[in-house]
Amino acid sequence: MRNGIILVGIVFAVALAAIIGNRLSNDALAVIVGAVCGISASIPVTVGLVIAASRHWGREEPIREIGYDYGANRYAPQPPMVIFAPPQPQLPYGYPQSQFVAPMNAPALGAPREFKIIGEE
Repeated sequence: MRNGIILVGIVFAVALAAIIGNRLSNDALAVIVGAVCGISASIPVTVGLVIAASRHWGREEPIREIGYDYGANRYAPQPPMVIFAPPQPQLPYGYPQSQFVAPMNAPALGAPREFKIIGEE
């Protein structure tokens, strides 16, 4: 009974694929075949990654329980570290000094800006 149901399902799927394949254009059929081939090519890679990522693959190690043994894993206390940044020199007009060099044609700091309006006569 079970084999008969599986056989009828396979025959139905093949017949449906043949009917759909005859009605589709060559371009649509090429897209479907490419998608099926791409998916089927990614299955072995996915299975390989799952096997490689499994934790106990290829080795027999006892499973360690996570414990909170505070006495055995204590570290020596570290002294506190306080870091101060050196003061930055101030330029005229209150602009902070930058670590980048300004281009040669840059206006002086504090000079009024000039704008070019496109379309104005």
